[in-house]
Amino acid sequence: MFIYCSEGQDVFEVASAVTRGPDTEGTPAGAKIRNLNFVWYKLKAKIGGKNLEIKTMNSESMGRSNKLTILNLIRKYPGISRREIVEMTGLNPSTVTNIVFDLIEKQFVQEGEKGFSGKPGKRRVSLLPSKEAATAIIVKIGIENTQIGLGYLDNSFENVYEIKTSSNFDEFFDIFVDKIHTLYKNESLRSKVMSLAISVPGIVNKNAVSMEIVPHLEWSKIEIGKRIKERFGDMNIPIYLDNEAKLSLMAEMYFNEEIDKFKDGVYVYVSQGVGGALLVNGHIFLGTSFTAGEVGHMSIYADGPVCHCGNRGCWEEYISIDTIVRKYEVKGRVLEGKNFKEKFENLILKGEKDKIVQDILIEMMHYLAVGITNLTNIINPQFVMIGGMGEKIPNTYIQTLKNEVKERALESATKDLLIMTSSMDMIQSTLEGCTLMAMDEFSKEAIL
Repeated sequence: MFIYCSEGQDVFEVASAVTRGPDTEGTPAGAKIRNLNFVWYKLKAKIGGKNLEIKTMNSESMGRSNKLTILNLIRKYPGISRREIVEMTGLNPSTVTNIVFDLIEKQFVQEGEKGFSGKPGKRRVSLLPSKEAATAIIVKIGIENTQIGLGYLDNSFENVYEIKTSSNFDEFFDIFVDKIHTLYKNESLRSKVMSLAISVPGIVNKNAVSMEIVPHLEWSKIEIGKRIKERFGDMNIPIYLDNEAKLSLMAEMYFNEEIDKFKDGVYVYVSQGVGGALLVNGHIFLGTSFTAGEVGHMSIYADGPVCHCGNRGCWEEYISIDTIVRKYEVKGRVLEGKNFKEKFENLILKGEKDKIVQDILIEMMHYLAVGITNLTNIINPQFVMIGGMGEKIPNTYIQTLKNEVKERALESATKDLLIMTSSMDMIQSTLEGCTLMAMDEFSKEAIL
């Protein structure tokens, strides 16, 4: 394990936080780290019978780390004061003042209104991220429609274009990349576009900026980052790519106070198909090849219908919105809407009076419960969040789902389990996730 400490700091003081209890007895205090003249240094120290690898950083490196921490605090808590930053970080007030001054000078941060601080003679000055200090082009590729917009350093975003998503990738790409390039040229006249962040309804290779498989569109092995740069060489900006469910979970973790205290959870993204993301020990788990969380392709019936992925009986074959809409339409009923998203929304509206809709949604809750039970028993999460179009499901049906999971799953696994719908709709969560992904990377590059 790594422990951060400054030069000359007492090793025992630093290590005691992670080696509490009997193991620390008999450990000699007073061991010092001295004469470190380079950025990183590793020291093996045997403390309380445990081998600890202690990492130290010099003042320059520590200063950059502190600056990134403060910028990210201001982004997450707009309106925060210098005093609150001191209380949250434990940094010296003069250090915070100097870093904030530098961030203001670089136009990453600006001062807001002054208010009462609670201290005699002092006024509280709020700090805000400068919205247009960095701009990113953000994209949500959907199975039916694609949204293209702009994200900013203050984590706000705007949706600019919506285009149809063709299953013919070359046809889609021509329209898609033209919109992106137009936006890039227009925005570059006003502010600096720092990156392009793309959300995909499938499996991606983040390192290669490649869409490995998008089952419902039958796309595979498309190096979209490379193709964009080949088409427009003047777009010399980083391109980031991630799965829509992982980006949605990232957005919920950032903005949803209901799950702020949790470290382990599952996000289930219900759309045409079902995606997912796993929160493990406070981090979104990616897996060896970025496929972790593909819960929709968990088989719940070995001899079930063939899925787009080629497997049989996948969970998404029972709970995806296209499946639910078709179950209603096959009974001769009509739903208004240009696509499955609009039809599912109208189906939900009919649910108050239409007995057929009620029966279909109750069956959907049953299959949702079967899958969530499996995930609960295997992962033992603190929460399961149903997002995407699942956010539209009324609370009465979610309660039915909760009751069945409680009956089916292990008692110890459900004792403290929270099942909920997401706080954002499918477009907001993915575009917000794209914004966060882009601005987190910008902040690291700008500061570190």
